[in-house]
Amino acid sequence: MFGKKSKLERVKADAKADYLKCSALDPEDRLHRVFAARIAQRARLNLDKIFVQGAKAEEKRQHEMAEAIKAGSGIPPRIVHEGYNQLQGISGSVVSWVPEELANKMFNLGADYQITEVSAHEALQQAEKVAETIIEDLQTTQSIQLLGLLREDDGDDESED
Repeated sequence: MFGKKSKLERVKADAKADYLKCSALDPEDRLHRVFAARIAQRARLNLDKIFVQGAKAEEKRQHEMAEAIKAGSGIPPRIVHEGYNQLQGISGSVVSWVPEELANKMFNLGADYQITEVSAHEALQQAEKVAETIIEDLQTTQSIQLLGLLREDDGDDESED
């Protein structure tokens, strides 16, 4: 029981260290560029997953709010995302970390999109700013395009016109 928790904490610490290490790497070194590109890909997948988690959590929160209003109790707050997610890859599962500030931006963006406070276009614009921050943090030249699922939906709408 104790061993599993410490292993999870180690894996989380490694994921965070990998992200933070990228800013100190030499962008001219090919191996460093490959490493930063891998971490950037993980960050992209993580942020997309956080967006979906935010949407699902907000849907649940909306139901809880309705119950709270009926009961006359306090409205539940949105949860805060810590930036960690387990991702499934070809070689197995891996834990990814992004800074809490960016994780919460994406989480709240997903929640706001769920309750239609932001449109798909607005969500894509805000996600683009998050992607620019990730590129800058990781010192990578790799392009990061967040919310591909909204881009696909957006493209379908245009083809119907």
